[in-house]
Amino acid sequence: MINKHIFTLLFLCYAPIALLAQSEEIKNNTIFTSHTITEDTTSNNIKTLPLGRKTFFTSRAVGRFNRGITNYLFIPKKQWMGGMSASYANFDSKDSRMLLSLLKDFDFYGYTVKINPFIGYFFKDNQCVGAKLGYTRTMGRLGNLNLNIEDLDLSMKDMYLMEDIFSGTIFHRSYVGLDTHMRFAVFNETSLSVGHGSTRFTRGKDGEESRKDTRTTITEVQLGLNPGLSVFIMNNVSTEVSFGVLGLKYRNEKQKTNQEETGSHTSSGANFKINLFNINIGITIHI
Repeated sequence: MINKHIFTLLFLCYAPIALLAQSEEIKNNTIFTSHTITEDTTSNNIKTLPLGRKTFFTSRAVGRFNRGITNYLFIPKKQWMGGMSASYANFDSKDSRMLLSLLKDFDFYGYTVKINPFIGYFFKDNQCVGAKLGYTRTMGRLGNLNLNIEDLDLSMKDMYLMEDIFSGTIFHRSYVGLDTHMRFAVFNETSLSVGHGSTRFTRGKDGEESRKDTRTTITEVQLGLNPGLSVFIMNNVSTEVSFGVLGLKYRNEKQKTNQEETGSHTSSGANFKINLFNINIGITIHI
C-alpha cells in the first residue's frame, strides 16, 4: 500500500516536468505546427485544400530569440500569379494656394504615373519569386514663380520637364497570413530593377535665342524594399497595396544641350522613409 502511494506521488511530480521538457523540445526543434481542414465544396468563400494540408506554421528560433510568429497559409506552393500594379500622383498649384502663401504668381502642374505588369511562381508556401516590367512617366510644367523674402528675390518661368523610364525587375515576395480562411495577409517584397530612359528639359519659349533644350539619357539600378497588404476579393483574385520604405539607387546621366554642349553626371543614394510617390495599387490573378 505504501509503495502504491509512493509510486503515485512520484508520477504526479514527474509528469509535469516531462510534459514541459517535451513542449520545449518541440518548440525549439520544429518548424511546422499544423491542423487539418476538411474540404468544403459547397462554399465559394473559402479556398479548399486537400485533407491534412498544413494551414499555419511558426518560425524557427534564431539564437536566443524565439518570437513565436504564427504564419497562416495564404497561398500554397506550385501556384502561379500574374497581374498589374499602378500608381498616380499629381500636383497642381491651383489646389495649394493656402500652403504656398509665401510664393507669388506660382503656376505649376506635374504628375507621375507608373504601370508594372508582373508574373510570379510560388516555390514554397507563402514564398514567391517573379519578374516585372515597368513604365514610368514624369511631367512637370512651371509657368511662373516669384519668391520675395527680405533680400531674396527669385524669379523663374517657362520651364518644362518630361521623363520616360522603362525598367525590368526581379523580385522575391514573402507573405504572412493573418487568418485561417486565407483571405488577408501582409507581405514584404525585395526587388532589384534596372531601368533605361530619357528626359527632356526646356527653359524659355520657342523662338527665343536664350532658350535651352537639354536632352538626357538615363541608366539606373535600384534595390527596393516594399511592404504591403493583400486581400482576396474572389476565390482566385486578390487586390493589394504596397509602398516603398527603403531604396538604394545608382543613376548615370548623359546630357546634351542645344545639340552642342555635352556632359555627364553620376549619383547614388539611399532612402529610409515612406515614399509617397511609390504607392502602388494592384490586382492579382492566382492560378
